[in-house]
Amino acid sequence: MRMPFTEFITSGDLKFIIVFVIFIGMASYHFAKKIQSKSKRKATQIEYHNKRIDNAAFWIIISTVLSLLLGLMHSFYFIGKSGGGAPNLIFQGVSYTLITPVLGVILFMICKMLKGISNSINMPS
Repeated sequence: MRMPFTEFITSGDLKFIIVFVIFIGMASYHFAKKIQSKSKRKATQIEYHNKRIDNAAFWIIISTVLSLLLGLMHSFYFIGKSGGGAPNLIFQGVSYTLITPVLGVILFMICKMLKGISNSINMPS
């Protein structure tokens, strides 16, 4: 039994999803600018855009770790408040805690791929 993709996306913490969308948008913008700079043969601008994509990836992974820690803290707080819990409730809480970090890691990998795309192609002098 698998979790449907729409439920996976909508069950994540909305605050972190918004942060992820902002940073992946920044990375996509700088990727597009990098491609334009590549066609104009501007190596310094390519490096600038690569740094910006790296910054977006860094903040996505930091937000991912923060969302994981806050989600676990939130889950265990409510488990403690209820005086313990049934294993199925514990597992469901932890599974919802892991949704946003999984999405963050996927977006981090996408940012790293955006940085790497077209870097290996040599520009003619």
